[in-house]
Amino acid sequence: MSRFHSSVSRRDFMKGLGLAGVGVGAAAAAAPVFHDLDELSSSVNQSHPWWVKDLEHENPAVEIDWDTFKPFDNKKNPMPSITPSAQAANKVRDDDLQIPAFANKTPGDSLRDYAFGTGSSFIGPDAPWDGPAGAALPANAKGVAWSDTPENNLQMMRAALHTYGAVLTGALEVSDKTSRIFDASGFVFDDSAIGTQDSSKVYHIPKKAKYMLTFAVKQNYIQSLHLLREDSSYRGGYGTKLQLGNQAIGHAYSNSSQVGYMAMRMVKTLGYGAYKAGVRANVPLGVFSGFGEQARSTHLMTPRYGLMVRYTNYFFTDLPLAATPPIDFGAHAFCNTCKRCAERCPSESISLEGDRSWDTISPGNRGGFKGWFMNWQTCIDFGSPGACGNCQATCPFNHPSDGVIHPIVRSTAATTALFDPFFASMDRVFDYAKAKTPDELEAWWSRDLDNWKADTTLGAGKSMW
Repeated sequence: MSRFHSSVSRRDFMKGLGLAGVGVGAAAAAAPVFHDLDELSSSVNQSHPWWVKDLEHENPAVEIDWDTFKPFDNKKNPMPSITPSAQAANKVRDDDLQIPAFANKTPGDSLRDYAFGTGSSFIGPDAPWDGPAGAALPANAKGVAWSDTPENNLQMMRAALHTYGAVLTGALEVSDKTSRIFDASGFVFDDSAIGTQDSSKVYHIPKKAKYMLTFAVKQNYIQSLHLLREDSSYRGGYGTKLQLGNQAIGHAYSNSSQVGYMAMRMVKTLGYGAYKAGVRANVPLGVFSGFGEQARSTHLMTPRYGLMVRYTNYFFTDLPLAATPPIDFGAHAFCNTCKRCAERCPSESISLEGDRSWDTISPGNRGGFKGWFMNWQTCIDFGSPGACGNCQATCPFNHPSDGVIHPIVRSTAATTALFDPFFASMDRVFDYAKAKTPDELEAWWSRDLDNWKADTTLGAGKSMW
């Protein structure tokens, strides 16, 4: 079969689609040239749009000082605990909101909304640290393990996890540098044939399990907008979460646990080990395996879904997997200008500084990279993360791609920072992430299910992304 071979730039490609306006023209001008249409098709990462740039392994867009970036010792650097005075004040605050809301059936915050949220939140099932048992094989297939190239194995797991419910799937290979993402204690790699846990509750992972499968599920953006509660007593005008929108967060955690359970069971049925122990740094895992970049809010920011992914889940395995590289889509430059999450933060815990810093600001912060750091003490004293969700719901990169303007904004921001101030200003004007009216919150329960514009997850219907 013949192939087309021609010299075509991204500018010409976008012009051919009739989309080469001011923003797209600037993006296309800064973008690399496609030498032929085969290169165009092969350049598209399965998980990301064409304008996302792959970087070198172990060299993400965030600047890292490898001399100081070490395994994080949670025992020496624990997350802050809520102060007793803040805890007492939060109880008064929350009781003053919730008790009358239940009694008065307040839209978005009633007992019905609370029950709806808890019905799907944090239900698991969490797999054991060394995975669930694999499925029984036919008698004549016992002792047979799956064998293929690391690249094909990665594609296999991406295909499987896509159906299980993950929107992003990647892989890391354990090396001197990537091992520094891990916690400083709690597990070791050794020569054991299978994983064990000793009397000190230290996990022993076989050295042959030198690959990490990483994955993330999508959090329901449409539902997340129903968590925003206007409250003029805080700088950003928003306070604690409404119960109706809080459902999206707990449901995403449940989905992630279920996907992990299924993926570990699949890998063990293929004849390989699966181990989850010792890594709580979910944002670095997402950064290094190419899901996104660190946002100003310290969340993982992704090119398609913004902050609407629920933590990077993972497990170690000896199934050979091709490592996926870090990416650059202009997130750091955009966050320098935008600051929408920091403006909305009711506890004022997110930095408003223009650029990133090497200096940590709070216990629980991990050093060794140039980024934005959360003031965890003030965040936790507010009652977060359980009491809040404003930063995550507000990010302009959350907006769905069903309108033509949002993909143009993203592709332009990926290649030039020239228009970032304008984009951030327009997001304030349109204010997509704003609190619902009481009528809108009440109408959610009687909505037209056949025509509801929903953000679907786990394969339930047509995705709007």
